[in-house]
Parts: sequence; C-alpha cells; structure tokens
Amino acid sequence: MGRSAASRRTMDLIKVALMVDLPLGRADYHRSVAKEARIQTRNRYFEQNPVLTDGNSALIARPALRRWIYVGEGPIRAVYSQSGDFSEAAFVVSGNEWYRVDTDGTATLLQGGLQSGSAISMAATGFIGTTPEYLFMSDGRNLYLYIEDSYATGFISGSPANNDVIEIGGTYYKFTTASVDAGSPAGTSANPWLVALGISSTIAWSNFSSALSATGTAGTTYSTVLVVNPSVQVIATDTTSVRVRADINGTLGNAITTTETGAGIAWLAGTLTGGGGPQVTQVETPDDVGVISLGYIASYVVVVPAQGAGINGRFYWIQPGETTIDALDFATAERAPDPIFGVVVFGDQFWLPGSTTTEVWYFTGNIDAPVQRLQGVTFDRGTWEGTAIQVKESMMIVDSDGGVFQIAGGLTRVSNPAIEERIRKAIQYQASRTA
Repeated sequence: MGRSAASRRTMDLIKVALMVDLPLGRADYHRSVAKEARIQTRNRYFEQNPVLTDGNSALIARPALRRWIYVGEGPIRAVYSQSGDFSEAAFVVSGNEWYRVDTDGTATLLQGGLQSGSAISMAATGFIGTTPEYLFMSDGRNLYLYIEDSYATGFISGSPANNDVIEIGGTYYKFTTASVDAGSPAGTSANPWLVALGISSTIAWSNFSSALSATGTAGTTYSTVLVVNPSVQVIATDTTSVRVRADINGTLGNAITTTETGAGIAWLAGTLTGGGGPQVTQVETPDDVGVISLGYIASYVVVVPAQGAGINGRFYWIQPGETTIDALDFATAERAPDPIFGVVVFGDQFWLPGSTTTEVWYFTGNIDAPVQRLQGVTFDRGTWEGTAIQVKESMMIVDSDGGVFQIAGGLTRVSNPAIEERIRKAIQYQASRTA
C-alpha cells in the first residue's frame, strides 16, 4: 500500500534535514604553530559551481600525465622549446647532460659535464636575414651556444715575435715593435696591417684580437686606417691564443684560409674547420663571470651574470645576430644595490627580480642608450633566488618569507599560510645544505 502525498513530503524533508554540507578545502591547510590537523588537496583544482553545494564550489580532478620519452639518466632539470625554432625541437637538461629532442622522439646529446645543482636557463633567437637561429644555455656557471648549421672556427696560439705575419681569408697582419703606420699598411701580403707587439704575449694577442674587430686604438694598437676583417670575428681571446669564427655559417666558412710565418705561433689548420652541421661552443664572458639567467627580447639576449662584489645588479646583452658578449654592453639595476637573480621577459619589457626589489627595463632602439629603466614601475618586494617565472601576462615570485605574489599592474598575494609554511621549510632546508 503506497504512502500518501503528505507522508512522502515528510520523508523528503527528513532527508534534506539529514544532508550534511561537506566543506571542500580549496588548498592544503596546515598551521604547525596551532598544531592543527593537516588537510591535503592532491591533484585537484578549485572551481566555482553554483549547483553542486551550498558553498558553490567543486574540486576537479587533474588529468594524469603520460610519459613520452626517457632522456638521459635524470633528474630532468629543465625543458625548453621555442615555436618556430629548430623544427619545434625541445631542449632538455637531464642530470649533467644537455639534449635535443626532436618531435619524432629522437634524443641527441649536445653537451655533457654541466654544472651540478644550479638553475638552468635557455634563450633562443630566430633567423635574422642570413643569420641562423641560435640557442644559448647557461648552467649557472658556463654559457653555451648551440647552432644547427654551425660556423667554421680557427685557433691560433703561441708566442708572437717581431715581424711575425698572420693571414686570415686573404687579409694580412704583421706584429711590429716599430710604428704601426710605417710604410703603407693596407692588409695585403706586400703591405700587411701592422699590430703593436707589446711587451708580452698577452698584450700581443689582445692587440691582434682588437685589430680583427677594429675595437682598439687606431694608430696605437694597430694601423690608423685598419678596417674590420671581412671574413671572421673573434669569439675568444686569452693570454696565449685567439679563437675566431667565420662571418658566414655553413660549409663555406671551411674555405677561409689561415696561415702564419712566425716560428713561435701556429694555426690549428690551414683553413677554418667545422662549418656546417650542429655544434655547441662555450661563449666567453667578460672577466670570466658565471651566467645565471638568460632572456630573449627584441632580437637581443639579456645575460645576467653571477652576482657579487662590484657587479650586483649588473646585466649584459648580446647584440642581434651576434654570438659574443661585448664587455661594454652592460647596465646596472638602479633602484637598490641588491643582487638580481634573473630576467623575466614580458612583451617588449624585461623584469629584473632582485633580493629586495624588482625593476622593469626595455630596449629603446637608441644605439647610444640601448636600454632604459621604466620609470615609476619598481616593486619593493624581493624574491627567493630562482623562483620568478612568467605566467601569461603576469610574473609570479616567492619572497624571502615564503609568500607567493603575482605582479600584474600591482602586487597581489596568492599564497595562504599553509603553502608559505611549506615554502619556508624548503628555503630553510636549502639554506642548510649550502651553508
């Protein structure tokens, strides 16, 4: 025998009265000071839902990820790709090794022996006319350059002597202890450009390097009318040698001749070699400083050196299409003398998060003043080293107290006490390991 309508309504009211509105935690919650129970939310994210509960909230399960490929021995320290570059390949640092991973799953080892335990940073450039795409990578100490269709290179070393002659691509240079303008220097076999020998091999090679790029003092370092070598550019100079690369990439650079007439100096080969095919080289840095962060903007590569006495706040840039750092291409964050921990690029601006402040800079297009700080946009909030990242049109930072902030027109705290406690413990643990 069925229940009456009134009886059914009574039972429904009883069911409603017995329903419990279970609170759904939107994030992990834990307060060790109060010794409260830990509430953990794993692999779910919060979303508003107007019909599911009285609290209008739902926790949506995050889809699981599936492994695509094993790369190296691990752990994976960085994965980077730039749409439009290198046939959409990804570049992976696994353990102390750097790999290129193509879309078909082929993994190619590029470089081993990387710095252990430090942050990895990569920045790729695109084609500029006939200049190929470049990929720069720093391992927290060294700066590396990967080129898919590489430049031919050459290496001359030894102890130069008076009247020694060096030829590169049909242009001739002669060391001299006399006037660098004696006779009629013209860069030919009969009338080489004259380069001051100096009092040591270190000075001689420095002067020769300056002569190739015409960056020394004309009339003192080399002949007054000397011009830039049309075939090569210098990529490294030290106390006993100079390393050069062809101005054109690919196999054509292998035909550039390299000869010498001095008994105490020698090229590695009679021509530049190694042009064409993939290649990784190490980029020389001013004063041999380490590199901790890279960013690409407006065809420039921003290079943040390891901070320390005398260079806190300093950053360099690599000119469009170039593969070396000019020691004079640098600027210094102005707002405070704190060290900067990296560079984050937003559109046509780049941000420099430091230990106590965050500054915003941009490239002006003015050759005499290429970079400028954006006035009036400085945040008096420092970051924990290595935590600043770009998320769409904003930057996320973690300060020294473990707070997570979003910078997008203003400063917004996005962390809660539970998250901050966990971050502080991680910071303390890291500090204890490096102490």
